[in-house]
Amino acid sequence: MTHSPLRAIPRLFGRLQASCRWAALPLLATLLAGHTAPAIAQVDERVLKAAYLFNFIQFTQWPVPPDEPFRLCVLGTTPIDEQLAKLEGKPVLSGLHIKVRHVAPRESLTGCHALYVDDSQRSQVDEVLGRLAGAPVLTITDGDGLADKGVMIEIHKREARLGFEVNLKVARRANLNFSSRMLKLASYVAGAF
Repeated sequence: MTHSPLRAIPRLFGRLQASCRWAALPLLATLLAGHTAPAIAQVDERVLKAAYLFNFIQFTQWPVPPDEPFRLCVLGTTPIDEQLAKLEGKPVLSGLHIKVRHVAPRESLTGCHALYVDDSQRSQVDEVLGRLAGAPVLTITDGDGLADKGVMIEIHKREARLGFEVNLKVARRANLNFSSRMLKLASYVAGAF
């Protein structure tokens, strides 16, 4: 029987205070990649994006707590599908388990608690966001400029580093709240006042 480093994720995050979780992001990314500690500096960008998604979920509060399982929906197929599959079954939000569900652009989004829209699906963003229309679904993308179009969190790469922007106005319309610690780490927060 092989020991998967992913088993350590719930214990790792269960023990860390919320303020320390973002500092542990490179370690989580390394665990998702299946690498050992010396490989932290060489973490694959796809692994980091999956780790960001995991943390965004952890630092979001829904108006009504999501039911089991926590459904992380993914629009179409993406370059990070392999890493997202490794999140399957991981506990979030006080014990809910992640269920990754791929959805087609015109498929129902009923039951989704979070929706990841890869940049390759940017042509579908307006239609998908229109269908969500204020529903409490956390929307996340890596498509440059899509936070301006109504996605709540946009992961971006600037000067070879990943960061993120938050569209707080859209999140508030959907009655979602983000941890102040997470907002402090954002490179830009739109609609903060």
